[in-house]
Amino acid sequence: MQKIFFFLFSVSFLIFSSCHSKNSGNNDVENISADSVSIFPVTSFLKGQLRIIDSMPTTPLKLVTSHGKTDSIWLKRDEVRSDAAPFLVPEIDSVSMSPFFSEKSFLDQTINAFTFSYDPKTVLPDSLHLTHWDVYINPQTGKIQRVYLVKETNEDNKNITTQLTWVTDGWYSIRTITQKPGTEPDIKEEKMIWNFDY
Repeated sequence: MQKIFFFLFSVSFLIFSSCHSKNSGNNDVENISADSVSIFPVTSFLKGQLRIIDSMPTTPLKLVTSHGKTDSIWLKRDEVRSDAAPFLVPEIDSVSMSPFFSEKSFLDQTINAFTFSYDPKTVLPDSLHLTHWDVYINPQTGKIQRVYLVKETNEDNKNITTQLTWVTDGWYSIRTITQKPGTEPDIKEEKMIWNFDY
């Protein structure tokens, strides 16, 4: 049954991605090589989640953990969007990312999710700081459970790794790991919660 669901989901996903690419009006479609992969439109998903948050009566809560201490603050909805903004660029879809990333997918029974993982298949442009992402999908419902993104940058001789974990309809966290050569990493975690049933 799970194999059948996986096959049907994959076919539906390919059809959706194909239609999305054709309707985007972007001339870059012609430049994608024949070995390009269909990539789930993660950015569209995140923007949809932000629209849901905008329409909710709940006041989101932000938890900030750094150096072993946790502080909390109630947020305005535009602050939730502002915190998530760095992960809305570059656009993650087939047109933008299939020339640079390959996809692996498998059923992870330990977490009951189909996992779609994306890693570079070529040297990435200096302007592209996105290095990896995963999409987790419930095999029974076909619903996205979680998205995980990793971005890496170098500033002032510091390596900065930023990780986004987005749990559908519940919360997201941003973990920032900053490290200078020869020093211990400085880790900061920010968690934004809008569904307190999680």
